[in-house]
Amino acid sequence: MSNDNLGNFFNADDFDSDDENAENWKPIKVNGNALFKKAIEILNLTESLCDVLPDDDHAAVTKRLMLENAMLVPSKIKGAMGVDEVYSLVMESAVIIKVNIMELKAQLWACSALHGIEEKYVDVLRNEIEAFKKIFIQWVTSFDKENDLPDEWYLFNDPSSFPDE
Repeated sequence: MSNDNLGNFFNADDFDSDDENAENWKPIKVNGNALFKKAIEILNLTESLCDVLPDDDHAAVTKRLMLENAMLVPSKIKGAMGVDEVYSLVMESAVIIKVNIMELKAQLWACSALHGIEEKYVDVLRNEIEAFKKIFIQWVTSFDKENDLPDEWYLFNDPSSFPDE
């Protein structure tokens, strides 16, 4: 184990894109990168909080759910940043990200109410989720609604713009 990373935490810089042609100046990229870094911080905090959960079957379920939610968020952000020019695809990822963050936030209740984790430790992650939410809102408002492909499920774009079937 390296002395540089005693907790074996994830580092957002390890996931930087090597694409030199990327348009990193675009608001969707700037906000997406900030959101990704915050998601990695949340993942690391979630792992730390899960490490202090009791070692029983009920806490194991809470731990699994929390880690699943926290781990999915960074990958969905990176995936959305890869298709940032297609509104319906980015919105689909944004919805999944929001659902997972909200589920993680709800599971914080179990940490304190069911598993006896002190509220001050739960509040650290809750505060980071609130900071994530602010960056998330900036990211979503930078999406280009005009640049889209028809969504055959009719979720995120105007069905009147679809070709006749």
